[in-house]
Amino acid sequence: MKLAKRYLLLFVLPALVLYTLFIVYPLINSLFLSLYSWPGVGQKTFVGLDNFRRVFTAGAFKNEVFNAFWHNVYFYFLAAAIEIGVGFFIALMLASKIKGARMFRNIVYIPNMIPLVLVGFMWSLYLNPQVGLVNQFLRAIGLGGLAQSWLGQESTALTTIILVNAWRNIGFYVLVLLAAILDINPSLLEAAYIDGASNWKIIWRIIFPLSFSTIRTLAILLFIWSFNVFDMIYALEGVQAGPYRSTDVLGTLFYRTAFGGLGSSAVDMGLGATITVFIFATIMPVSILYVYLVEKRQRSV
Repeated sequence: MKLAKRYLLLFVLPALVLYTLFIVYPLINSLFLSLYSWPGVGQKTFVGLDNFRRVFTAGAFKNEVFNAFWHNVYFYFLAAAIEIGVGFFIALMLASKIKGARMFRNIVYIPNMIPLVLVGFMWSLYLNPQVGLVNQFLRAIGLGGLAQSWLGQESTALTTIILVNAWRNIGFYVLVLLAAILDINPSLLEAAYIDGASNWKIIWRIIFPLSFSTIRTLAILLFIWSFNVFDMIYALEGVQAGPYRSTDVLGTLFYRTAFGGLGSSAVDMGLGATITVFIFATIMPVSILYVYLVEKRQRSV
């Protein structure tokens, strides 16, 4: 038994060292750094909880923080409606053995394989107000009145970015939901059809409840990813998250605060670390819930 423990420790040790180096240490360091004011060079100045006071109570900066926070919330709900909601119906369609379903499965996942920087470049061209494909298409089908500067207006910029994000990621959700639907015992569906149930009733009374644990897991993961979003905003609007901060999220606010940038109101790694602590405090309870639900599911199998 002692020998087994020794080998077990030997196998676990490399992963433990890497986890400590790249997860635990940065986390603890960020917590400590949030108590200091530090421009990135020179001496750190201990400020206690003053950074937290600036984040939660100081006028202009607090407004920036909560403006970004509510954008993250909006990002999550709209992305969930599209990527999980629409993804569920696409998965249903692919599970119904329509002609060419295998080809559609591959097509729907292709955007997920495109590098994000390339996605940003492609869509910045497609959405160009003068020569972009989107506006040209609208004009070609007689909807020229809808053509506009999608990324250049406060009212449309964030929603447009979320739609681009959904275009890239929906394939992942479709494949996971498709696997959950195909895992349902076919005899249940056959029995329902024999009893005269309509397609709509079968979806809501059998398929949806039996897929719900997968939908719940995807919703929790999407919440975590939505509060970590940075790259898509950066690829389409840059670190300034324009126009007029209308696409700003906590990730871009952290970047400007910690590393600076044209127009940033504060350049302070300590203050930036405070924003990461805020993100961590938002995500952590949801992450714990996710782990609890996964373990509960494994115990019930």
